Amino acid sequence: MSTTIAQHDPLSPFIRLTPSIYLVEPRAPLPQSKDIKTIVLSFWYSAPLRALVKYVLKYADLAPSARIIFILSGPRDFYLYPTLASHRLRLKSAVDILIACQEGNKDQPEDGYENNSVYIHLFSNGGLFTTAHLLLAYKHATGKPLPVSAVVLDSSPGRPTPSLSIKALSYALPRTLIIRQIGLALLTTMIWATYVTRKSLALAQNIVWRGSDKNDHDDDVAVYGDDPFAFTRKTILDQDFIVADLPGASLKMCYIYSDSDALVPYKDVEEHAALAASKEGIKGKKRAVVHLERFSATPHVGHMRADPIDMQETRGLWMSLLLNVYDRIEDILLSVEVAYHIHGYLPI
Repeated sequence: MSTTIAQHDPLSPFIRLTPSIYLVEPRAPLPQSKDIKTIVLSFWYSAPLRALVKYVLKYADLAPSARIIFILSGPRDFYLYPTLASHRLRLKSAVDILIACQEGNKDQPEDGYENNSVYIHLFSNGGLFTTAHLLLAYKHATGKPLPVSAVVLDSSPGRPTPSLSIKALSYALPRTLIIRQIGLALLTTMIWATYVTRKSLALAQNIVWRGSDKNDHDDDVAVYGDDPFAFTRKTILDQDFIVADLPGASLKMCYIYSDSDALVPYKDVEEHAALAASKEGIKGKKRAVVHLERFSATPHVGHMRADPIDMQETRGLWMSLLLNVYDRIEDILLSVEVAYHIHGYLPI
């Protein structure tokens, strides 16, 4: 008798739009106008399927009336799409859904705008990379920024140095020793070559093209030649691409991070949060309401291993920045910690 057991695909219960984009349709009618209609989950680079599915299921349980779009990111999504146009094509199915959600409510009165709301939870620099391209693609398709109620930046953003980039991307390499060593050598060569090239181009631009005007650039976040993720840190704060869901309101942003994160230094996160908090919106109002949730001695995207009592004390302030339907977001994060611990995955 055969003992072979077919492997179950953790993503089989969900609607597959592309190899990296999946959809969960609403499971219940929308009960209140203030409830979120769409949730976007942008997962970290090479996230293990069983771990990310736990997030999806928890959000589906907490917000049964919401449509959930979740986007994976892996080597092919980073390396096989070298241009903005190619990323627009990659994310087209997600953009089409976002557009349909907005157009479906365009005739509603002003007090019903929140029916259009999009809630984003992005993980690490990989999730930020995907989200930034999603915002760019939406703007290209509609000519408008995406209206968003709240953004949770989980272990993000960071300024990846070559050594941190090698460490992060190496988690996606095969476990076989010889193949892994070859892959690591190629990865190291590619990252350092890219780093040197970008720095050289930046230096040439400063010397040859900018001349005396080299300090007149917009130093919001991105600096040319800084790193490949610089544009993502800028895009998530740019009101040309992302705005609050209600006219005149401030975008809610919550940063979840750790002072022990081995891949994203806490100072990078706090620098970005400070910049977000400093930006002016319409009529002198702050463009974003920012809250930082800093943990101690917790790993990358593993911050819910903190003392549950401490979490309970900070829960009220933290969740006041988000909608009430997500007042148990810590349960979402906690539910996946066991998967990381058992399988030895380090999300990046």
